[in-house]
Amino acid sequence: MTKKQTGRNVFRIITEVLSLVLVVILLINGKLQIWFGIFAVGALVSVFAGRFYCGWICPMGTLFRPLGWVYKKLGIKRLKTPELFKKNWVRIGIFLLFIGMMVLTKVLKLKVDILPYMIAFSVILTLFFTEDMWHHHLCPFGSILSISSGFSKKGIRIDESVCIACGKCQKVCPSQSIIMLETKKRANKANECLVCYKCQDVCPVNTCNYGKLKG
Repeated sequence: MTKKQTGRNVFRIITEVLSLVLVVILLINGKLQIWFGIFAVGALVSVFAGRFYCGWICPMGTLFRPLGWVYKKLGIKRLKTPELFKKNWVRIGIFLLFIGMMVLTKVLKLKVDILPYMIAFSVILTLFFTEDMWHHHLCPFGSILSISSGFSKKGIRIDESVCIACGKCQKVCPSQSIIMLETKKRANKANECLVCYKCQDVCPVNTCNYGKLKG
């Protein structure tokens, strides 16, 4: 890993920790609705630059990271996402349920913060299943960002002409946005990418880079 990559990762960790602290402060002061404004900014950024919110700010992603590190050190293998949850209708259904709960709490004027429960649920789920189950298939925020980031002209791209088909990037991708082509080389689905740079950190030929997307 280069000094530039190390510096970037340190900066990302600082950003994640500060964001998590902010969530706790907002929760304690009963102003957690402000976080939805921060998410809205993240969604706007994703239209032009990709899902930096997911990889750099999201409190769920921040908590998943040390959990993944511990599991890796202990050699604990988590269950893969069941095929049922990979269906598009499940993702749509979860998103509609989330919207319905938000509307219901407003209509009934219930003083319930949904975000802490969502964070707790996602962490418990990730204790048993791989991260992509939440990132790619269940997270309602991720569903929104997968649409908004589809308009982005920038993101993590993999140069097929340089790729040596080692598959290291695909193994570390938390959202499983990296897929294998018929040539055995890899490609990245930018709208599902969290822009966490894990792929770049392990790529032996430095072909996973952030920049202008093709097409």
